[in-house]
Amino acid sequence: MDYDESMEKDIELIPKDFPVTKKKIYMNCGSFAPMPLYTIKSITDFLIRCSEEGPDSTSAQEYITSLMKELRILVSRLINCEPEEIIFTQSTTEGINYVASGLDWKKSDIIIARGGLHEHYANYFPWLNISKKYGVKLEETKIDNNGFFDLDKIDKIAKNKNTKLITLSHVLYNNGAIMPVEEVGKIAKKQNMLYSIDAAQSIGTINVDVKKIGCDFLAFPGFKWICGPPGIGIFYCKKESAEMLTPKYIGGESAIITKEKNLVYTSSPQKFQTGFRNYVGIAGLVSSLKYIQRLGINNIRKMNMDVANEIIKGLGKIRGISIFGPEDEKLRTSIVSFVIDSVSPKITVSSLQEKGIIVAERDIVGGGKKKAVRASPHFFNTSNEASTFIQDIKIIQNMLG
Repeated sequence: MDYDESMEKDIELIPKDFPVTKKKIYMNCGSFAPMPLYTIKSITDFLIRCSEEGPDSTSAQEYITSLMKELRILVSRLINCEPEEIIFTQSTTEGINYVASGLDWKKSDIIIARGGLHEHYANYFPWLNISKKYGVKLEETKIDNNGFFDLDKIDKIAKNKNTKLITLSHVLYNNGAIMPVEEVGKIAKKQNMLYSIDAAQSIGTINVDVKKIGCDFLAFPGFKWICGPPGIGIFYCKKESAEMLTPKYIGGESAIITKEKNLVYTSSPQKFQTGFRNYVGIAGLVSSLKYIQRLGINNIRKMNMDVANEIIKGLGKIRGISIFGPEDEKLRTSIVSFVIDSVSPKITVSSLQEKGIIVAERDIVGGGKKKAVRASPHFFNTSNEASTFIQDIKIIQNMLG
């Protein structure tokens, strides 16, 4: 689906939906996105309704149940899966740990991790922990300067009958590179290997179709590119693969007890939802997803890339600035990483913040302890903000360089 020109009038009004735009130029959605007014209102409306009716009243519980059902439907449409394959978590990290802690590991097993330490730690530490705990072999693939890897080498490792799982980020947190997840999915299917994806930086920025990708597990948060509230995340668990996982926790919703006092797990998603009570997060995420889906991912993608490309073009005209990540627009999102060669990233970030521009400092792909400035604009950012950003970079370079 292409960019929808009929949305242009609505798109012009978007910045008014985000209170942060009144005071700041916020380009740090790779860390934590602001919420639109619609989401903020839905959260307050939910709290008022439950307070007036009583949170455990029949009417309030029916409302909560309907919200949970609606959220599962919205997410299933977003990533092309079945509603019952959607499990609510508190974060991407928790979803990844459902897989790492839930599989039955043997010492002979092999895990393939893209880039090892160059993965986001949330998608590296759980697997490193498993390798240390059970003696599982962790194969860490080599990567190039943009974070890409050799698919043939992945295929070669996967041919080992002991290779149990491959894991990688869909989009890299530090330079926005889009990994070849569908190609990896073909290898995983061919070699009968489980496939887990960290989608923290892709959901809400590009089209994600779990059936096309062919993954068994995929985790993402509500508070990044979907512009939802903190403390709520989504874990996609393929129906067939759910049978392979032992729940991290067990309680009333996740199991039934037999006459012999044996525990039998219920079916997914209830199998994994024990003790979940973040209904406020559910209400907020429903509203945010409706907002995102009304705009359309293709429209969002175009808006994001227009601003990102303007930033890249402006930075490219300034001497003494190094830009990281793929040049090809098809291989990246709106994340832009760079350094002013004569000014440390830490000082650049703090200097921009003093000017009301919010960005972050992150590692460079393959750079060891080297850091970069990471701007991660979203659809509410404008061309004027991109121009202001470039002008302030010039000022910082002239003053501190």
